[in-house]
Amino acid sequence: MEKQLTIIKNVKWADDLFNLTIDQTTGTIISIETAATDAEFASGGTNHKEANVFEAGGLHYVPPMADMHIHLDKHFLGEPWKTLQPFVTLPGQLEFEKRMLGELPTGAGERAKRLLDLMLSQGTAKIRTHVDVDPQIGLSHLEEILEVRELYRGRMDMEIVAFPQQGLLRSESAAVMRQALRAGADYVGGVDPAGLDRRVDASLEAMFELGAEFAAGIDLHLHDPDHLGTYTIDRFADLTERAGMSGRTAVSHAYCFGQVSEAEVRSLAEKLCANGVSIMTSAPIDRPMPPIKLLLEAGVAVHVGSDNILDSWSPFGNGDMLSRGSRLAEASGWVEDHWLLETYKLISNAPLTPKVGDRGDFSLVHALNAMHALAAAPPREAVFSGGELVGGRAFPTSRQMAEIHS
Repeated sequence: MEKQLTIIKNVKWADDLFNLTIDQTTGTIISIETAATDAEFASGGTNHKEANVFEAGGLHYVPPMADMHIHLDKHFLGEPWKTLQPFVTLPGQLEFEKRMLGELPTGAGERAKRLLDLMLSQGTAKIRTHVDVDPQIGLSHLEEILEVRELYRGRMDMEIVAFPQQGLLRSESAAVMRQALRAGADYVGGVDPAGLDRRVDASLEAMFELGAEFAAGIDLHLHDPDHLGTYTIDRFADLTERAGMSGRTAVSHAYCFGQVSEAEVRSLAEKLCANGVSIMTSAPIDRPMPPIKLLLEAGVAVHVGSDNILDSWSPFGNGDMLSRGSRLAEASGWVEDHWLLETYKLISNAPLTPKVGDRGDFSLVHALNAMHALAAAPPREAVFSGGELVGGRAFPTSRQMAEIHS
């Protein structure tokens, strides 16, 4: 098959300019060369006349983003404005959310595509989405999201968590969770074994039994506070070790880490590192945030996600992971270059600079360097997926993306 080439000229990183050549039939980078003059470029070895050429003009390279905690089926993007209520109790909020989602005229699949298009246009190439399942809605959300995953395959790498939002035990969702995992969900979800399910050990053990039965990973939503939360994480780490699931389990939110002493966090962090348990955070500004630097220094894998995006829980959020990383660094007081660069590891699963053989997934921005790009989170001027222009201000339908977000 004849190669279809895209050449992106004069891309900046490491204080130099480079030309990237991408084979669009495979979506991979096949050549990286130091940028030449126009005359040298025209006389170069690659047949430039048959390639699509994009002039970056010194725009800075930003690696593809990864959003590791999102809910594709919950948001209201593209829907009429919804008036929210203050959070009082978790059961009350869950009832409110269920009612609001049930009143939407659009299905989970249609709304998921809106959000995925927005995220692609902002440079995200990988997500982990939690999708609601329970005895009332069954697999209706999941079935639509599974179809969307196939539709976006090759553009967006999607992991799916079967999420018993109403409580695994509280809503008697073990049977529907089994159906979800058979249908194609990758992870077992859970939420607040104490605060919602009211039985910490029974709830955790039910999750790990499902994980073992289907060889699935586990990702637990944990909002339970203080020592109740840290006890739950401690038991979660024990069960991860017992199940031999190192590297395949995660605790999302873990607000409790921001409510106990540094010594307690450090001790538990060492246990999480030893057992390969990851922490997922949305860099909250309205809740205690885990001490990310301490966790990283202890060797814990930490990832960032958007969580709420204009839904029944919050009217805020835009799915922009570069902006989310900037918020995390600012909230953490990370002003040194080292920590600004370290932040990329939390919002991307790719290195800061590309190499031959990588997928042609990246963004281009106006920035002095990678640190400046993280700190400023500037608008994406161009976003490429497999070498194809899919977003940014250079994209013909970027105005449509703005309209979706609004």
